[in-house]
Amino acid sequence: MQGALGFGRRGGRDLVSPIVRWAFSQERLAPSLPSAAWPETPPADYDVLVVGGGPAGSTAATFLARGGLRVAIAEREVFPRFHVGESLLPAMMPLLDRLGVRERIERHDFLIKYGAAFHDQESDLEYRFYFREGQPWPNYSYEVPRAEFDQILLEHAAKEPGASVLQPATVERVEFDADGATVGIREGGESRTLRARFVVDASGRDGFLASRRVGRRAPIPGLGKVALFAHYEGAPRWPGRDEGLIRLCVFEDGWFWWIPLAGGLTSIGCVLHAKTARGREGSLETLYEEMIGRCRRVAEGLREARRVTPVRSAANFSYRTHPVAGDRFLCVGDTLAFVDPIFSSGVYIAMQTGDMAAAEILAAFAEGRFEARRFNAYTRRVRRGVSPFVRFIRRYYEPAFLEVFLLVNRWRRRWRGRPVESRLEW
Repeated sequence: MQGALGFGRRGGRDLVSPIVRWAFSQERLAPSLPSAAWPETPPADYDVLVVGGGPAGSTAATFLARGGLRVAIAEREVFPRFHVGESLLPAMMPLLDRLGVRERIERHDFLIKYGAAFHDQESDLEYRFYFREGQPWPNYSYEVPRAEFDQILLEHAAKEPGASVLQPATVERVEFDADGATVGIREGGESRTLRARFVVDASGRDGFLASRRVGRRAPIPGLGKVALFAHYEGAPRWPGRDEGLIRLCVFEDGWFWWIPLAGGLTSIGCVLHAKTARGREGSLETLYEEMIGRCRRVAEGLREARRVTPVRSAANFSYRTHPVAGDRFLCVGDTLAFVDPIFSSGVYIAMQTGDMAAAEILAAFAEGRFEARRFNAYTRRVRRGVSPFVRFIRRYYEPAFLEVFLLVNRWRRRWRGRPVESRLEW
């Protein structure tokens, strides 16, 4: 694959041409201006309140503060905290450069990732793919424990003049008016009210604004999946530069990710259809262990390994939020959409939309315009940017996906009497 995913097939032609370029450009949409240039409005505690301190919120806050705005990040959890989504894409590296945090990431001893490996249990075929050289980004990225990665980004944002981090601080309510938003926040066991001229919802899957009737969240039809995941010690590694490859193991009931991390940890996750989870008997942990037993490659690899975290779950994780922009607010990252973890696009989309939102907000402050239609271009760009991932992931859940990745042709399945319809119909 190439483009945002950055893969190429070793010794062969490029694969997955439909996702040659992510629709988000790397160009900033508005120059940063000194704070004195912003039009006068009634007093507020902050120009922008960012709800959530994950990658999307930290990215947006960094660029907003750098552009001369007074920014506060309200993060309800104390970092470091566990989060799934450990595998990064090479296309993120230029953004890390612009944030000024790439050098710290490079020094942190995260495990380098040069590509991915797919294995299909039905055919017992396996292929390794490597990120292409000659792109505007390097041919590698990192496998990162998100607790450490997210903390680096949040600490970096807090260093910007004009940026503040409220943590742990829970935003309990928000009321918009013509001049901004009145926000009820609970911090240090006490509730208080603050004013912000603009709100960025970076609250992730919680969808702060969408869950409070400002918007709504709709599942992406057919992508109703459940992920079960945990960390292990002692799982085997491949030698040399293949040590950091993310492995994806396809089996009858779904697929597993196998993400090696520095320090001997490995993230093992299973994605299966929600119908399978609903029909289970016993606990999610029992279901997780059962799925490991059904996937021979994973079961063999974990024979001598030890699970060191609880089994966690995320259900019905493919969705879109509407609207993603309104009068004096924008949504970024997982708040606006999440597709599927198969191509490690979550953190990439989060940080790209955080960057895009910051540019749009800086332009809005320069113009003194904050109505919803001012952000129509932002809405179009994020929808256009997410759509290729949705289309390609739909193709992945068809058995015919293997003719692209593992050279298994549709006619072979028909000849053997096997189904060719989408795996979405499990």
